[in-house]
Amino acid sequence: MRKWHYAAVGAIVLALAAVSIMVLTEGRGKTVNRDTATWVWDLNALLDGDEANVPRVTEFMKERQVRTVYLHVGAAMLGEEAGLYRAFNRAASAEGIEVQALGGERNWALAEGRAGMREFLGMVADYNAAVAETERFAGVHLDVEPYSLPIWDEDREGTIRGWRTTVEEMSDFARAHGLRSGVDIPFWLDEIPAFGGDSGSGEASENSGTPRNSGSGAEEASETLDQWMMRSADSVTLMSYRNEAEGSGGVLDLVKQEIEHARGTGAVVLVGLNVAKDTEPKLTFRGLGADRFRDAVSRIQRAYAGNAGFGGIAVHDLAAWMQLEGAGTKEAD
Repeated sequence: MRKWHYAAVGAIVLALAAVSIMVLTEGRGKTVNRDTATWVWDLNALLDGDEANVPRVTEFMKERQVRTVYLHVGAAMLGEEAGLYRAFNRAASAEGIEVQALGGERNWALAEGRAGMREFLGMVADYNAAVAETERFAGVHLDVEPYSLPIWDEDREGTIRGWRTTVEEMSDFARAHGLRSGVDIPFWLDEIPAFGGDSGSGEASENSGTPRNSGSGAEEASETLDQWMMRSADSVTLMSYRNEAEGSGGVLDLVKQEIEHARGTGAVVLVGLNVAKDTEPKLTFRGLGADRFRDAVSRIQRAYAGNAGFGGIAVHDLAAWMQLEGAGTKEAD
């Protein structure tokens, strides 16, 4: 009886050891990147106009491994809301969270609209010069979507050329001021040539300086617009808004080419997920519950474990995310 008992225990130990070896072998060299970024469009609304609410927000971000915040800025940052920005940036910095100044209008990609971007960059420079080091922005981040303008179909090549100029100017500003640069792009830019021609139709919405690593003329001729953006900014965030991680048309399906481009060029790409209100149910996790959202995040993180091109998940946006998780903040309209 005792021999049988020892034999059974021995068999169980060996089985557990075998399983452990399999798990270790499968995961060897593959680190799951759980870093997260998020957008804040209205800081005053997020904090309900009160600096006392900053700790609650930063604690939420800390618990969810948020490493970067894209914080929208406007003229109020230099006026009546200056205290909110300083308090938020200071608290985020204390938690190791990088805050990037977010700005963008569709017409910033056009020559006649670029003055708006320069005004935005000027505000960032003025703000950073006026506050303590711990309250400064660590980067600038553009959300420019010219593909929703009529001119995108009328003169796509010219519009893309203007978009490139805008991103180059932003990146040059960032380098000159010791800041990081980032851009939001739709997932389908891997179908759009960066220079001339038109090899793909793309989609007319996000839902459906000199590049730092300039390539040869031949390389540029075959380059897609997402690749160009990866060469031109420190990070790229994909607006890959779907509420399924897997399957045809799921997030992983939409972003696979961009992740491959990033891995091949040394770029960093974040995969954007939407939890805010949107025009179609499939574009957001809003109303589906936090568990469904967390499961999708986990599937994407595991799928790109060990992939150097994957920079993490970006959640759009923080107010809606806190609502989804029941953290009790107001969602921006």
